[in-house]
Amino acid sequence: MSSFFAKALALSALAAPAFAAPNSMVKKSQIINTSAKQAAIDLCGTADNVVLYDTPWIVYNMFYGAAGSVGTQCTRYDRVEAPVNSDKKIVWSSETNIEYVKATLVVSFPSTIVKTANDLSSDNVPKGYAFVGLTQNLETTISGINSIPTTYDWSRTNSTAFKGNVCYDFMTSNTKGDSTSSSAQELMLWLQYEGGQLPIGWSDGAKATIGNLFGTSWKLYEGKNDDTGITVHTMMPEKQFEGSFIGDLKEWLEALVQHGTFKESTYVNVGNAGTEYFYGNSNLNATLGLQIDLK
Repeated sequence: MSSFFAKALALSALAAPAFAAPNSMVKKSQIINTSAKQAAIDLCGTADNVVLYDTPWIVYNMFYGAAGSVGTQCTRYDRVEAPVNSDKKIVWSSETNIEYVKATLVVSFPSTIVKTANDLSSDNVPKGYAFVGLTQNLETTISGINSIPTTYDWSRTNSTAFKGNVCYDFMTSNTKGDSTSSSAQELMLWLQYEGGQLPIGWSDGAKATIGNLFGTSWKLYEGKNDDTGITVHTMMPEKQFEGSFIGDLKEWLEALVQHGTFKESTYVNVGNAGTEYFYGNSNLNATLGLQIDLK
């Protein structure tokens, strides 16, 4: 996960009525009272988003690496489904067409490596994140959460080589509302990944193997984002999920409590699900159910 994303991710933590963002983002934000009034819409700006006030969601096109990329990224809100005797689900999609540009390095004597500006367009730096974020029941301790039921169904079509993932991304802290200081922690649950994407901390090896969670075992990688100071905890499945996932994400948080990542008293300040991009021409169509139910 890039430093650009870590800095911007906090925007999705805020409840819709209190949603705040820099002026440049507010101008692009599509604010609608109810999802029933919100027609399908394509969000193609670097921070375009739509808040659906009668749902727990915000839809966000976070193209944080646009300045260093050649190409486009769009996120489409389609509709909200409200099945009888079932939780609401949101139908959305994302399309990216980002050119692959190989990173370049300049090496000077004696072995001093200087990164060029072209690194912002390299194959090793994620460019954007298209996601559906939670706006309700955040800033609650793990002990105060009853469950985090979710279903995530997706299909991806690639017309070129593609690097990226499908994931959940949460932020926790011992401080209520904190998702940007070095005391915050980022939790990533990768469901599917391709193109050689690796998590922060990969070079140090897995810190633990967490078994029997959502039908598979997971390798846990941990590492600090040097730019933000935030420690990232990424879980990668032994068997990737092929287009469908269902579970209670509180079990994920509890597994990290057992590992010692944090305590039951930590706050869940951000929660979302989406797809992270490096490069490629790719289309993702998804239906997501995600909410936090309190005790």
